Amino acid sequence: MHNIAAALVAGELALGLNSVLVDCVNPAAWPAADNADIHVIHTHLPDVYLHTEKPKIWVAHGTPEVMFHSGYEAGIGAVYGHGDPWMMAQYWLQHCDLTVTFWPRHQAIWKSLCDRNTRVECIPMGIDKEFWKPIVSGGKYAGTPSVFTAENQYEIKWYLDLFLAWPWITKELHQARLHAIYLPKDQHRWFFPLVNRNGCSFHSYIGPQVFSPENLRNAFCSTSFYIGLVRYGDFDKISLEANASGAKTISYRGNPYSDFWITEGDQRVMADELLAILTGKTEAREKTSVAESKEMASQMFKIYESL
Repeated sequence: MHNIAAALVAGELALGLNSVLVDCVNPAAWPAADNADIHVIHTHLPDVYLHTEKPKIWVAHGTPEVMFHSGYEAGIGAVYGHGDPWMMAQYWLQHCDLTVTFWPRHQAIWKSLCDRNTRVECIPMGIDKEFWKPIVSGGKYAGTPSVFTAENQYEIKWYLDLFLAWPWITKELHQARLHAIYLPKDQHRWFFPLVNRNGCSFHSYIGPQVFSPENLRNAFCSTSFYIGLVRYGDFDKISLEANASGAKTISYRGNPYSDFWITEGDQRVMADELLAILTGKTEAREKTSVAESKEMASQMFKIYESL
């Protein structure tokens, strides 16, 4: 959320707008927003601005399903004062002048929760394509082929299904190697018994590493495929970065930016479809081109003008 907010601000500044990114948990930063004509909410809005007459826009980042599930998990924990993103989503839908999302699927869901005249707009998610572009590899990663993944480990896009399917792939494709980073150490207790027991780790490099943007871009350009399995076929920021960097990308069906789709569900079917992709038996799709940050900002500017 922070990275997209920062990219949006950078794009708006490039268009000549006076745009400021404010840390809502740091009161010392709040005065920078005092003279804003419009407040754009990416996570929270300080109470001092909550009831002003200035127009407010909520940018709905998380999927509706994640907000619902996160709110449910917090609620059944019976912790006093727990966070409730599902309640917050409903509040912003009701009290903001407009909601913005980057996913047409999410737009349809949010609109189904609104009154008839509530505005929910969908704009393209943009990235800095001056940075995210093909570069000369610093050295090819192990594996023929090599498959790289670096997803944020929320349940909606964690590695569970991929780890279950991978041994069935390497049974046929012995030299294939999976490179999976960004697996937090507090999840190792559950994941490593699985990958050690089913043999996934024997043909993989799995760890908690968090790459810098430069190392991440190099990984996109140094592996055979990037795989990002986000449920419901949603795309995310890293899938855009991988595509813009020239990686051959794999996702669940529905991600318009991916070269290849596999079927979400039975991991045996996933393995068969992945094997066909990795061995060149499946042709790449015609995918959507990734938008620039300036394009995202330009669409937001049109929304500002409409208010």
